[in-house]
Amino acid sequence: MANRDNYQILIDKLDGFIRKYYLNQLIRGLLYTLGVVGLLFLTINLLEYNFFFDRGGRKILFFSFVGISAVAFAGWVLLPLAHYFSLGRRISHDQAAQIIGRHFGNVQDKLLNILQLRRQADQQPD
Repeated sequence: MANRDNYQILIDKLDGFIRKYYLNQLIRGLLYTLGVVGLLFLTINLLEYNFFFDRGGRKILFFSFVGISAVAFAGWVLLPLAHYFSLGRRISHDQAAQIIGRHFGNVQDKLLNILQLRRQADQQPD
């Protein structure tokens, strides 16, 4: 019984790590999106200021700005936000254990081994 409780604590902590992982991706995505949109805005304004585009040129610039901004927002913000709320495919506990193992040398494969051993123990008939 105590092993099940400890294992559940481990799973809860891995779930917390996964939520923080996607929150980190969301914050990074917001910063990337703001940077790309700001740089694109400045570039388009400088182009228009220097070259005085006609109506068709301005339309192309406007729709390219809106399109690139929408793609950046969807890819860098909405996708991690959906993963944060458990919509779509998320990283597994095994993948989370591997990420943690890469950053903390003293844990390395221990987390992954615990998950695999528990999975094996659950699959074996009594």
